[in-house]
Amino acid sequence: MPANKKVGVSDIAKHAGVSIGTVSNYLNYPERVSETLKTKISRAIADLGYVPKHSNGQIPASNATPVIGFVMTDIEHSLFTSIFEGAQEVCEDHGMQVVGLNALSDKQRQSDMVRLLIGMNVAGIILSTVEDSPEDVAAARAAGIPIILIDHTNPRDADPVCSIMTDNVSAGQIAAEELIRTGCTKLAFLAHSFDYESVQDRQLGVQKAVMLATRSNRTPQVSAEVIDSGGLYIEDGYESGLTIAAMPEGERPDGIITVDTPLGVGVVNALLDQGVRIPEDISVIACDEAQIKPLGSLPLTSVAANATDIGRKAMTQMLDHMSDADAHVHATTLIKPILVRRASTRR
Repeated sequence: MPANKKVGVSDIAKHAGVSIGTVSNYLNYPERVSETLKTKISRAIADLGYVPKHSNGQIPASNATPVIGFVMTDIEHSLFTSIFEGAQEVCEDHGMQVVGLNALSDKQRQSDMVRLLIGMNVAGIILSTVEDSPEDVAAARAAGIPIILIDHTNPRDADPVCSIMTDNVSAGQIAAEELIRTGCTKLAFLAHSFDYESVQDRQLGVQKAVMLATRSNRTPQVSAEVIDSGGLYIEDGYESGLTIAAMPEGERPDGIITVDTPLGVGVVNALLDQGVRIPEDISVIACDEAQIKPLGSLPLTSVAANATDIGRKAMTQMLDHMSDADAHVHATTLIKPILVRRASTRR
């Protein structure tokens, strides 16, 4: 590992071949970890030169440890567990802990959990909000608790608050441009939950890429349609893939952009099951990078920001707010996505 790269808990876990939770227990509750795993983790710590940022070299007593609450949109999506890991790294480096709560994509459940955390008097709240949530933001602010939004901007008429976002417009645009560049002219944007800001932004990015392509006259015939998948999970993608495979060859898209990885995996599996060649007949690209194993029948091209970095950045903003609320400046931070080419798209 480069000398200038900050070593975090996830690096130790990867090096030792264990989970982040096991490393967390080693650092905070060593009695919960077997001697074999302790040996692996201690070796990884020595190899990487990890030093916890605690003033006296000891983990604070549990009753003195500040707690951050993270309300996730849906824990089934590994995007949020990766964000959790990033936040946990920063928390543990500063003698804090983070607890995760699953909103199950339900707005009322989300609000109930925010108020539960307020009642617990947590040190801060990270909120991966289902939709505009000015009431939840206002409740936290009224209680004097810093709150950071994930992948959602705060409504203009709401209390000011920081937000950390993937540049979702760029993600959609990069995905569409990659398909157009490799010869696709009939695109489809496969998505659901169109009231989600991230979905809207990715769709806008796709539309922007198509508009720029047609204006340039290099690909004047390129088009994009929107297909509602009816959900955001693998089974929804599979059903959509069956529908697309049944279309006459002249009508079906030759390039599909899915709003998330589970949809992409489902589409790929359905198309292959129906004898559609990928990427020769249809290319498929996803607008995020979820940890799904196995990744369908072939690796899926994706455009995504590093979710762990989103969690790290959220906690960095949180710490800045906690250290001096009066001097803290609320801002929206965009995390740039990158394209990872795999077998589901043409070269």
